[in-house]
Amino acid sequence: MREPNGQTALHRDGHLKLEEDQPPVGQMPIVTAALVIGILLMSIQLWLLTVALDLYLADNGADVWRIAVISGLIFLGGLGMLRILRRRPRVHGTTAG
Repeated sequence: MREPNGQTALHRDGHLKLEEDQPPVGQMPIVTAALVIGILLMSIQLWLLTVALDLYLADNGADVWRIAVISGLIFLGGLGMLRILRRRPRVHGTTAG
């Protein structure tokens, strides 16, 4: 990508600026919401890990498996969120008439 003066555009860290680095126009609130949801899901998984360890040490093995399944479902939800974020909106061309 070139600047109007003909120089190559660089980030502060020296990498080339690419248009793909930024989400499409209007997508920033969606990306922010996904980031907040992702952090929330990771917090819940950390809490579930703590509960599962506590139950394991208390010899409640059946409850540990139930929590492991819930944690797995949260993980799949996070993967689904990544899939949604990587989708690009389809832009249909307009016909000039």
